[in-house]
Amino acid sequence: MEWKPARVLQLFGSIIAIACTTCSLAQAQVQLKYRYEPGQTRYYELKQTLGTVSHVSDREIKNHIAQHLQISTTVNEVEKDGSAVLAKSIVRVQMEATQPGVDEPMTYDSASGNEATGPFGMIANTLSSLVKQQILITVSENGEIRKVDIPQELLQQFSGNGPGLTGLNTPEGVEKMLSQGSIVFPDKPLNVGDQWTRNMSTELPFGSMKSTIVFTYAGRTKDGLDRINAATKISLEPKPNSPFQVQMKASEGEGVYLFDTRRGCILASGLMQTMNLELSAIGQKLEQTVTTDISMRLVNPNQTAQGSN
Repeated sequence: MEWKPARVLQLFGSIIAIACTTCSLAQAQVQLKYRYEPGQTRYYELKQTLGTVSHVSDREIKNHIAQHLQISTTVNEVEKDGSAVLAKSIVRVQMEATQPGVDEPMTYDSASGNEATGPFGMIANTLSSLVKQQILITVSENGEIRKVDIPQELLQQFSGNGPGLTGLNTPEGVEKMLSQGSIVFPDKPLNVGDQWTRNMSTELPFGSMKSTIVFTYAGRTKDGLDRINAATKISLEPKPNSPFQVQMKASEGEGVYLFDTRRGCILASGLMQTMNLELSAIGQKLEQTVTTDISMRLVNPNQTAQGSN
């Protein structure tokens, strides 16, 4: 067989292409794990905005409530299996909320030392009670929470039926709030396109809200960060004996997580979610669209100390 230059180059090109493809696949596979070092402290900024648009008697009513939390996380202890005991503490709480018929929004800042009043105060003061309270969380190297230890004095304040922010004035509510913006990784190496699922449930006065998050590993960015895409679906199971009924007409959500493998932590995350609801009570119906925007990012201590205005 005669080996012509063109054929040799073609064969050589094929070998290079196969080699490059194999190399690319090898680089794409990665196992994501959190890294903990004793005494290490990180500060995160967690923002959540809840907006509602309601239609009542041909009128459109818009409202929103926004909360801005500054959270510190210190590694108290690291176990042999890579898990760690983390001390989490809310450094500062800032809130803003609108109310029907009033142009000026209500605001609250835990750094001011003043208490909020009225219905808005129930939410603000519940969050304020968590400020500078050290909550110990035992978490695995893939991000799974194994244990939550809440101070006794804080446990005494909690009551599932008492005033406050629904779902937050309970140990389970605190755990969910502090884990927002985080992610639990599979205990295996990942290729681009691999997916895994997380299911969560929240009990509300009018029913049980169930959410499913499908995570997809999207590969490494040009900045060297591992990107995970998220898609959410929410369903609602109404309580038969509730004084009012809530029906989920539609729901959708998507988000992005950026993981820094070198540091072993989430660098930033964002999640946007929309729900279309129909509320029924005493023969009246109300259509409402609820939009939730949650973002989290790693900040330096100076940003936390200065806060935001």
